[in-house]
Amino acid sequence: MATAKKAARRPAKSIHRPENQVVIELLRAFRERTGMNQVQFAEALGRTQSYVSAAERGAKMDTLQIRDWCHACGSDLVAWATEVEKALGGGRKGPSRKSGPNG
Repeated sequence: MATAKKAARRPAKSIHRPENQVVIELLRAFRERTGMNQVQFAEALGRTQSYVSAAERGAKMDTLQIRDWCHACGSDLVAWATEVEKALGGGRKGPSRKSGPNG
């Protein structure tokens, strides 16, 4: 029974959190600002249209894939992350910066 209580306290996986929809929408918005459709963007990205479509529907992407996406949009990861933070209210819910290895 103690195991069940521990499992119930775990935060939801990020793909199930409402904030994830904001992340997905901003990826799509970055692409749409380029004026390219999914096929054109896929060519610029060096991927397939199905990859772009899957990403825009919430397929898991790692940080470097998101960075590549931003670069194909003529932007960068910092600009995208800044927009994500603004859209999410900019509040920090994770550990403080002081809790890291240097703090």
